[in-house]
Amino acid sequence: MSYWSHIDKLLEIHICGVMEVSRKYTSLSIAEMAALFHDFGKINPNFQKKLAGINPKGYSKHSYLSVLAFVYFAKANKEMCKQLLKVEDEDNYKIKVRQVIALIAHHHGDLPNFRELINLEEVERAATFAGENELLFSSFLSDQLSIEHHSFSIDYNEGDFLKFSKFVEHRHLKLWQNNALEYFMDTQLGFAALIHADKRDAGNNVWCQYESLLPQAMREIDLALTEKFRLFDQGTAMSDLNRLRTAIRVEATENISRLLSSSGRVFTLTAPTGAGKTYTLLAVAREIQRQKGNLGILYVLPFLSITEQVQHILDEDGIDYLPVNSKANDKELATALAMYEVNPTSENLQQILRQDFVAHSFDHPFIITTFVQFFETLISNKNATLLKLPNFSNRIFLIDELQALPPRLYIFFSAWLEAFCRKNNSYAILSTATMPKLDFPTKNYTDEELNPFLLFERYSSNLPVELLNPQKYFSEKTFNRYKIHLIDNDNFKLHDLAEHVASQTKSCLVILNTIGDTKDLYEELKELPYVILLNTHFIPADRSEKISLAKQYLKANQKVILISTQLIEAGVDIDFPIVYRDLCPLPSLIQSAGRCNRNNAFPEIGNVYFFQLKKERGEASSEIIYKGEAAGFLHFCKEYITDGIEENELYSIQSKFFSTIRNNLSIGNFKRGDKSINMIKCVNNAEFERLGDFQLIDNDRFGEQYRYYIPIDENDFSCERLADLAMESLNAEGFEKKRKIRIEINNQLKVLGDRIINIRLNSKGKQVAPAYRNEKTYFDIRILSDLNNYSFEKGLELGTDNLLL
Repeated sequence: MSYWSHIDKLLEIHICGVMEVSRKYTSLSIAEMAALFHDFGKINPNFQKKLAGINPKGYSKHSYLSVLAFVYFAKANKEMCKQLLKVEDEDNYKIKVRQVIALIAHHHGDLPNFRELINLEEVERAATFAGENELLFSSFLSDQLSIEHHSFSIDYNEGDFLKFSKFVEHRHLKLWQNNALEYFMDTQLGFAALIHADKRDAGNNVWCQYESLLPQAMREIDLALTEKFRLFDQGTAMSDLNRLRTAIRVEATENISRLLSSSGRVFTLTAPTGAGKTYTLLAVAREIQRQKGNLGILYVLPFLSITEQVQHILDEDGIDYLPVNSKANDKELATALAMYEVNPTSENLQQILRQDFVAHSFDHPFIITTFVQFFETLISNKNATLLKLPNFSNRIFLIDELQALPPRLYIFFSAWLEAFCRKNNSYAILSTATMPKLDFPTKNYTDEELNPFLLFERYSSNLPVELLNPQKYFSEKTFNRYKIHLIDNDNFKLHDLAEHVASQTKSCLVILNTIGDTKDLYEELKELPYVILLNTHFIPADRSEKISLAKQYLKANQKVILISTQLIEAGVDIDFPIVYRDLCPLPSLIQSAGRCNRNNAFPEIGNVYFFQLKKERGEASSEIIYKGEAAGFLHFCKEYITDGIEENELYSIQSKFFSTIRNNLSIGNFKRGDKSINMIKCVNNAEFERLGDFQLIDNDRFGEQYRYYIPIDENDFSCERLADLAMESLNAEGFEKKRKIRIEINNQLKVLGDRIINIRLNSKGKQVAPAYRNEKTYFDIRILSDLNNYSFEKGLELGTDNLLL
């Protein structure tokens, strides 16, 4: 008898295809076993009727029937199952069986906490159906898949089934905790490989771009960088700054070449702001590729504004890459959509689906993405997110501006990366001008489930290795570009700041902690020529234009005052002779100061003014943003940043800062609602769903987020087009056409992205969301109804204070 997995594919063909594809991404035995059994339940005659377009009466699901098939196969074929799972000892076998059950039961959903490994009601429904119907699982295994085994059938007994399949906390948790990190990562990657292979085979999507394009991509990177560095190094008129940038690149490359012979997988690159870290990172990646072979690159940055800068560099050098973020426009996908509109063939539809899968699965040799996409994927339990994880193997992770992570996550993710890279043939370079201390603090951990030394037992002997001698470069005269001046005024108000800035004869960059402060200062100074306001209440297109405008004024030697939030402090290549910074943690101060005399091109040393801005009520703006652990960071700056400190004195101060905070951080903690969750404990307790709740941006801290589309004019109804597409999706026939419309919707959202603002309203403040058109939302996007509330000059005007980032 023939069974079908999909309308056009035999079940045995699909199972073999999934097994074959999953092997491309992992050799884990649990992934192979899950791939073998994941769709056995489709033997269900009611499922077969559904595929044939017949509306069946009765139970037609398949996931838990597949679980039953695996469980009863394993009960009847224990020794064979042990061989297939590549395990000998009983304890390890018990855990692996439960990992396979998790993969099979949940491959259409998300990984659960293992305490809730199975849904017993679903098991009993499936078992009742199996008892009433003859399901030929055993003969299918031998006849269609040619796997010899002891015959088995579903003879369900709840007690026996639970002994075999339930994750009993007091019994199995101790077994799990003996090797928790490896079990956790294996379960996660096995699940990711299964769902990736399942979706790829179901869509007949056999061409892997990553694998196919990688050799040519590596050659192109090598040629492009060789030519770029030749241009950098030629000529005798090289500036002192460029000589140092070259020296940094050469030293880092030589050191990685030497260190690759050791067991290290994670390295650090600590260099002053403006030291050319982008090209140094690319040079290091090229050297790893030369020595270690076919490894793709995943370039990770904290903010979209910085990803655009790196993309500009790669575009100039002709290096092919795929940007994956909420704004990135996939040119090949756009082309595929356009071709389908002209010629709506099945082949062109398949090309749309394949190209969409490329972005969702990171199936490209060179990916540029954001911290959110990268770090959330590393520890996710979610089906859609984990689709990317198989393509994290055989990668070089270039993680720039590491300091932008929350400090409590520095060491956790460094340790996680070390373990992940070691298991999956990958390498990571962590880069910043303000490198944290990345070793675990020595403490008395009374709770073993929170002890990082026990979970990451190999990390202490494989700590990240620095690729430079940072002290040497931080002490260079060329990198001594500014002096910090303290404004010693305990009651420094906005009008005092305005007077101080207005008195300067040179261009000034003023970085403040709240959007409300930037708007208020702009009102104080707007009568002066060339004053520019910049914050996240401007659409991205206008933000980019404002930065370009400021650069034009600077190049023309016209005094310009740029008033900004901290969105400009990291990675933005702009150069002011004077920078003002409201009180903030030391890394933020150093990053902000990195916009001062960045290229050492001014005749005099730059000046950075550091102060604590007070509201009229006496509250400090810094205390609105920096709370909890971060409040202690402010005290450090107050104590150790003294008047007259120059840039080359900051390296030793930042070393002290990171040593100090490391001992006071709750490593791996994050907030979800009112709950504090510890990542180390989640891993030790097999809590995939709980850890999967992690979000890099804490909405509870920064306020509820709203998205607003700013129409070009009153006749701009592009956002409403999303509703039309959603209706088309509901009426479309067939999965593929529905999926195609959802892809169109996502593509349209990215097109609209340059006119969308994300605003966060603090529920404890006096903030009111702007009115929106017809009080309707389109994919959680509101359309600003009164266009007088937005302008290029002032952005979105809410008429409230204490606005957050």
